[in-house]
Amino acid sequence: MSAKPPEGYTVPQIVTGLVGYAKLHGWQSLVQWTPPDYSGEPYVTVQVGRKAIESDYTGFKRGPWWIYKLTWHSRGCAPGKVKKFGTGLVATPDDPEWRDAPSVKQIRTVIHDHPAPGVDTVRKGPISRGEFNAIPNARVLRFSYDWMNLRYVEWIEDAPSWGWVLMNDYGNPDDRCVVSRADSRAMAAEHLTAFLTPGRAYGGDNLTVDEWEIAP
Repeated sequence: MSAKPPEGYTVPQIVTGLVGYAKLHGWQSLVQWTPPDYSGEPYVTVQVGRKAIESDYTGFKRGPWWIYKLTWHSRGCAPGKVKKFGTGLVATPDDPEWRDAPSVKQIRTVIHDHPAPGVDTVRKGPISRGEFNAIPNARVLRFSYDWMNLRYVEWIEDAPSWGWVLMNDYGNPDDRCVVSRADSRAMAAEHLTAFLTPGRAYGGDNLTVDEWEIAP
């Protein structure tokens, strides 16, 4: 196997995205193409995974790894192209037997929810609303608003039902908009990100994004 694609082939964008997302969360990855002297139809295999830790175990089975193995094959494709071949394989700490892997989107969600120990996936600003909206797949975790030199954000009536809270801090940098509960963080971030999308009336140049993450 070879890390270099055969002539005329490139690593699919979905593979590049998966490998990059795995690296961001402290997971390891391996991308291998068929070797240059391979006479058959080219293909690429992709593995992402990390060693299990104690907090990964919730059941009775105890496997040593999170590991996903996927293949993109050129069979039936135009020259230079590959497509996902089969479902791939997965083994997890609670189920170490190989079985069909989920979708790439679901794999990214698992990676997001189980970063490697010591890896902080929260990115910190402050950055402007425009800078935030230029980051692909970014999701807001915390923002603040500057008015007459006071750091604050207005209370929004529906905020608690979305899983996040807004706080008037009046100069205290620790009391900005924060997601209230870990179990609602993803839902809260989705609502908050939609709230700050271009075209919405709220905010403007005075609004800054203080913390964000890259969504699965």
